[in-house]
Amino acid sequence: MQTISFLFFNIILPIFIPIGAGYLLQRKFPLNVATLTKVQFYIFIPALLFTTIYKTELNSALLRDLILANLVLFVLLWIACLICARVLKLDASKRSAFINSVCFYNSGNYCIPLVQLMYHTAFAFSVQIVVMLIQQLLTNTVGVMNASSANRSWKGALLENFKMPMTYAVLLAVLCRWINLDVPKPLWTSMELMAQGLVPTALITLGAQLASTRLYLRNFRVLVSNGMRLLAGPLLAAGVCLMFGITGVVAQVMVICAAAPSAVNSVLLAIEYKSDPEFASQTVFLSTLLSALSMPVVIALVQYL
Repeated sequence: MQTISFLFFNIILPIFIPIGAGYLLQRKFPLNVATLTKVQFYIFIPALLFTTIYKTELNSALLRDLILANLVLFVLLWIACLICARVLKLDASKRSAFINSVCFYNSGNYCIPLVQLMYHTAFAFSVQIVVMLIQQLLTNTVGVMNASSANRSWKGALLENFKMPMTYAVLLAVLCRWINLDVPKPLWTSMELMAQGLVPTALITLGAQLASTRLYLRNFRVLVSNGMRLLAGPLLAAGVCLMFGITGVVAQVMVICAAAPSAVNSVLLAIEYKSDPEFASQTVFLSTLLSALSMPVVIALVQYL
């Protein structure tokens, strides 16, 4: 119990204080969340991706296992969601929102500061970045197709990934490492400064996004979704790590990410394709709040992996 309280006050609370600040700021002085998101998307995240990948190397075998493990986890979550959707007798629209709320989690503006606060190493953060990139790829392909049913082709969804600056930041960092290119010091210093701006901006933005969401606790589907996201997610991730023989920091980061709340992107997809956006908003809001209680427990248990 002492370990869990220590983790809550030293890891979780420092994350939720800026989230709360963003929430209150949005209530008092409405922010342009779209602008804040673009600043992260086009400046802070690419800078952080480049500097992290340039400094740290994941060997090919570990990278392969990490990618495969995350894909297997995604399939298992999807199957579990299909079973639950059938038991709950959800129609097509509600089923797609339910699946997206469980299978896609906040591996970005929630897990980035969490992993940085916990490990303070480029290696751990590199693992988290791989998880985030896989989630981003799945969101822009499977997630879009699930939300839109038949309104968009797989080709169009896949091409969306090549419009993302983070894709090119990763490719550029890999290229620079491959040809042993030294980044000029002024450019490197500026990228490090921009990378440092991501964590506070991401948390404040998340708080601002939550401020526009209504909370309705009596929706049973929301509670089931949150239970699967916050409890079944990390349990399945731990099982997959054992299956692939993944241990140590890599397993810990993967399980911690799998215990993150539902992704804000699931709300954006639900709004865009009219697949129960109210449900999607509630799952993100409530799962983010409940993660303050569940995440310290997960962090305490992953130390045994």
